[in-house]
Amino acid sequence: MDEENKQVTADEVYSYGESTEEPTGEPEEKAEPESEATGSEDSQDNKFVYQDNQYDYSQQYSQNRNEQSDNSPMDLKDWILTLIVLLIPCVGIVMYFVWAFESNGNINRRNFCRAQLIIFAVLLGIYLVLFMLFGVVAFSQVVGY
Repeated sequence: MDEENKQVTADEVYSYGESTEEPTGEPEEKAEPESEATGSEDSQDNKFVYQDNQYDYSQQYSQNRNEQSDNSPMDLKDWILTLIVLLIPCVGIVMYFVWAFESNGNINRRNFCRAQLIIFAVLLGIYLVLFMLFGVVAFSQVVGY
């Protein structure tokens, strides 16, 4: 069988898939064991050189996407002004979308507007279904089916 078409088993894969060749020869020995690596006695007995880890796992991956967003709680006057602005007929609907999708505004106002938009969408769906259902019933009574 050709070397290129040879299937590789899991036992033959070394170094997390980077090499499919078995090591030839003896493993290299360290000149001096590093005592600062982990600080334990077991690590000093390690005489073999292993592949260095190329990934930095110490990096924090839970970075906040919206570092400029305001996480402070809103005051009573802020909530009153927000609700008054949202009660204004066309401006309120526009402000729901503006505050729901802005990236650097107050997170409390943003979550409130997102929740309200979700509730509006669910209620609109329910109203449309009921309107269509009662419309069909009313139309069938008028036409006389």
